Amino acid sequence: MLNTIFHIDENSKWEMVNSNIYHLFEWMKFNHENGIIELVINGDAVEMAKKDSSVILKKLTELDVQVMICENSLNQRNIFLNEIQDQVKSVSSGVVELSLQQRAGFSYIKP
Repeated sequence: MLNTIFHIDENSKWEMVNSNIYHLFEWMKFNHENGIIELVINGDAVEMAKKDSSVILKKLTELDVQVMICENSLNQRNIFLNEIQDQVKSVSSGVVELSLQQRAGFSYIKP
């Protein structure tokens, strides 16, 4: 099982993180490898998870990527959950989610 957690906290890294996720997804599909792919969004990158963003997170969730957003980062920027794209799930703390998943054996990737 190849469980992988991606982490984005910079708006300039969206293209790279999407590319990394797609490459992993395609490799897993081609090699018949099972696993969970999760993306944790925190820091400044939460701004691009808003409904009016050019970053379309539905494309990732349609691949069964679990997309999580940090409530602490949202609160620090006065962004409310109802402003976030519908496919995104929230976690109270992005860094805690990253730590828990790594403890559970997930590989960590931060482009």
